[in-house]
Amino acid sequence: MAVPRALLAACLLVLALRGAAAQGGGGGGGECVPQLNRLLACRAYAVPGAPDPSPDCCAALSSVSRDCACSTMGVINSLPARCNVAQANCSA
Repeated sequence: MAVPRALLAACLLVLALRGAAAQGGGGGGGECVPQLNRLLACRAYAVPGAPDPSPDCCAALSSVSRDCACSTMGVINSLPARCNVAQANCSA
């Protein structure tokens, strides 16, 4: 079950960073966009019950740098407040 959550997070990274780059967000967004665009190979595996990810997906996921992943997670974590919606509590 951990793999689909990780892949969902990876796909969310793509969306969040594209939004940050379009808005002129900092954190090296321009350098991250190509890395995160490759994660589109993972989109079919980001749903419950999906099969194991393809080699292309795994290669794309492993090519995302730590700095890119961490800065993008910051963007994702800021989206609920910026959209004026409650953050999801996934631990409950």
